[in-house]
Amino acid sequence: MIAARLSGASESAIGLLGLCGFLFASRIMMNKVALETGIQPFQLGVFANLGAGLFLLPWLAAFRQKIPTAPEHLVLYVVLGLVSFAVPSVLSYFVIERVGPAYTSIVYCLSPLLTMTFAAGLGIERMFLRRFIGIVIGFTGMIALVQQQVLQIDIGQPVRVAVGLAIPVCAAAGNIIRSAWWPKGTSALAFSCGASLTSSVMVALMAPVFETPLIWRFADPAILSWLIGLGAMSALSQVMNFRLQQIAGPVVFSQIGYWGTGFGVLLAAILFGDVLTALSFAGLAGIMAGGILANRRAAI
Repeated sequence: MIAARLSGASESAIGLLGLCGFLFASRIMMNKVALETGIQPFQLGVFANLGAGLFLLPWLAAFRQKIPTAPEHLVLYVVLGLVSFAVPSVLSYFVIERVGPAYTSIVYCLSPLLTMTFAAGLGIERMFLRRFIGIVIGFTGMIALVQQQVLQIDIGQPVRVAVGLAIPVCAAAGNIIRSAWWPKGTSALAFSCGASLTSSVMVALMAPVFETPLIWRFADPAILSWLIGLGAMSALSQVMNFRLQQIAGPVVFSQIGYWGTGFGVLLAAILFGDVLTALSFAGLAGIMAGGILANRRAAI
């Protein structure tokens, strides 16, 4: 019976990982189109997170749940808002300007490797060979998918390239923090709602350094529609992400970027006519195989 439960949990986690990856890719596509309508990057970050939190509040009320607001919980939300959203947003903005967008997406490939290392080092999850092989296979598949973008990286900016490495460190740290300090008795719905609202505040505090909030546009119906739509999509994505981390742990959760990139390639082919090559399909297969291997538990 125990083995059956473990198997069921594994299948559930893989299915949820696939769903989270698809939502991740869908948000990227929506962000791309939204930015083309005239929305500013930090405006998008602020109101996507704020919208997510506001969409989740009535859902919380319907389930008669509350966001934990004890001092330790508020500190946790602030830390997560900084580490998982605000700091990576600032670093991405800083790096993209000179090194190029390809590098920013590629450094996220390091997040599962770093998460696995941090989790093992801190004793949160065991390091075992099958999981390590799965993460490496997923990493290889990811690189196969973005190999054209790798060639476009401008390595003539060594300082900015080095700064960009802090992005996956932040992502891995956020994965570990959510697992290690998950508020006791708190649902994924309540935790994601609190984190979304706080993340919006953190990004808003940093936005004036990079943009001029006074010129953010809201009167345009297209812009307003995209902000509302992205808020709803972010709400669904956040709840699924937090649920995945709750049932599967930080290492499996960290592979969302791999699966999101895979779905992104497929969506780009369907929506924008991008060409899928044999290497693309090999990369997709590697990501799926790596995810399955990394999610399987070590033999007891």
